[in-house]
Amino acid sequence: MMYNPAFDPFNGIYRMLNILRHFGVGEIIEVDRLRIYDFYLLFPYKTYKIRFKRTEENFRKRLTQYVEKKENPYNTSSNDRRLFERLRPYQMIALSHLASYGLISPSQLLEYRVKIIDYGKMQQVLSQLEMMPAAESNIISWLCYCFRTTPLNGNYGLKYRTKLLESKYDGC
Repeated sequence: MMYNPAFDPFNGIYRMLNILRHFGVGEIIEVDRLRIYDFYLLFPYKTYKIRFKRTEENFRKRLTQYVEKKENPYNTSSNDRRLFERLRPYQMIALSHLASYGLISPSQLLEYRVKIIDYGKMQQVLSQLEMMPAAESNIISWLCYCFRTTPLNGNYGLKYRTKLLESKYDGC
């Protein structure tokens, strides 16, 4: 038996807190966007599969600066979409716990959106946890820098670029 942080609900809470630290109070984030960020935090080498427009060459350059392309031989998957779906319950448990702690809005979570409602409390919780390693923090920063304003749906939306979620019928 081997430990995998991807399927640890407590590690999921830790990851979600560190992702949310990059967003502001009152900012509304789609649950699927957070789930995508979390996936790439767990499997950083998979960021190299993300599609970019030709005009976004600077995103790819920053990627090579901040994210190692080296694959972990003990943490591989042949089907990213299936793995992403396997993570869903653990990611949702983590977000549900954050809502129960009063850090994010429970009513927004029911609508598959996340809104930080107590940033001070979130900072207090984060201060009691171990700092996230710089390599992992860089991945979150890179994702936010590149995709914070990218729509989740539609032509060249985040779902289309990552191929982790179905995007074929987004425009319908």
